[in-house]
Amino acid sequence: EAYYRPLVTLSLMLDAQWGGTAPWAYHLTNLILHLLVSCLVFLFFINIKYKRDLAFLFSLVFAVHPLLTDAVAWIPGRNDLLLAVFTLSSFIGFVRFIETKRWPYYWGHLVLFFLALLTKEAAIVLVPLVFFYLHFIAREKLFSFNGRLFAAGWLAAVVPWFLLRQAVLTNPLKMTVEETGKSLLQNLPVAVQYLGKIFLPFNLSVLPTIRDTSFVYGILSLCLLGLGWLLTKHKRHNFIFFGLFWSLLFVLPSLIINFSVIPTHLENRMYLPIIGVLLVLLEIEPVKNLNLRKRGALVYCTLLLAVLSSITLIYSGSFADRISFWQNAVRTSPHSPLAHRNLGAMYFLEGSPDKAEPEYRAALDLNPAEPMAHNNLGLIYMDQGKLSAAEIEFISELKVNPLYDNALFNLGLLYARQGRIGQAKDLWEKTLEVNPQYVDAQKYLRLIHDR
Repeated sequence: EAYYRPLVTLSLMLDAQWGGTAPWAYHLTNLILHLLVSCLVFLFFINIKYKRDLAFLFSLVFAVHPLLTDAVAWIPGRNDLLLAVFTLSSFIGFVRFIETKRWPYYWGHLVLFFLALLTKEAAIVLVPLVFFYLHFIAREKLFSFNGRLFAAGWLAAVVPWFLLRQAVLTNPLKMTVEETGKSLLQNLPVAVQYLGKIFLPFNLSVLPTIRDTSFVYGILSLCLLGLGWLLTKHKRHNFIFFGLFWSLLFVLPSLIINFSVIPTHLENRMYLPIIGVLLVLLEIEPVKNLNLRKRGALVYCTLLLAVLSSITLIYSGSFADRISFWQNAVRTSPHSPLAHRNLGAMYFLEGSPDKAEPEYRAALDLNPAEPMAHNNLGLIYMDQGKLSAAEIEFISELKVNPLYDNALFNLGLLYARQGRIGQAKDLWEKTLEVNPQYVDAQKYLRLIHDR
């Protein structure tokens, strides 16, 4: 209902063909894609005329930066990896065309832009970015021949994408202009937290929330950027604003969400926006005057890369398995009911109901209407033979989540164990009304009919 991202799905399907359900296959693809993007970042900086040694240094910073761990180590981060591949390639094609006037670059730009759209909706912001570059950096008029040419090409790419999306999403989620504006204003402070994680990546989380993420690092980072701005004598304002514009446009789509429904601001969403911040740094002294042929600068940069790599390696351990993942979520976002609920679910699956129960209770203390928490508690009590306590939990779940098929089925199972076959039959029939494909409900109803 919300996403039309066929290329992400296709990439996961291809992984499944050669890797089955083995996680290493999906992780390997993510790693290859990240290495490809890191190379494209280098080419991107080269094509917009930054010195080769600085372009290489900043592509290395991108490659090992801890904030990007989420996009690489977490399999669903694939969408941002693929988006970066197509977006950077498309932008490089655009720059090469306006410099060489060779048509393969133009067509390549459009094809890659279309593929970016099929990867993630945020690709649409490439249009204003190209216009900005064309007017303020390439110094062409907005309605020059190139401007009109690219506008026509984008229209030819966007219209079929939009029609395909409308055909697939038969009931897409919608937001009014007022809701969009309200969402942006509410979530804009997240941008400061994101900035802090770029410069001081010490408060990373697999499930970050606004409440549990410090603003201190972000404010310090803003101060550092402001100081760098003041110390820079020869400012290329057009490149600085291009970097800021790049970051802002790519981060804005992630802020147009209702955080009461999706109460997290995932770090993989900074995969492309961080490139804009790196652009700004390349324009600030003393960074832009770095001479990597000098021993002192080389040692400093090597230490920086070593520190970033170490943090990344340590943080990547949070993605090693499901328990590590949700333990990190609870530790870094203790006020997230989702984190507690899912850690409880992982403990339950691992056969540790004694650890699962307090996590479910913590989730319900934070949010009495937390979906699935009461149902999962009911499963624990039913396994322990505490049928009365289990019944209370299943009924509590259905009060807040009346169409939850698992809760309906489980309450029916409990009644069947108590010999209340009629009530069990009614609940399993309702389960199938909610989910006609619920196999266990079909099986138990067949057993009743065959008696």
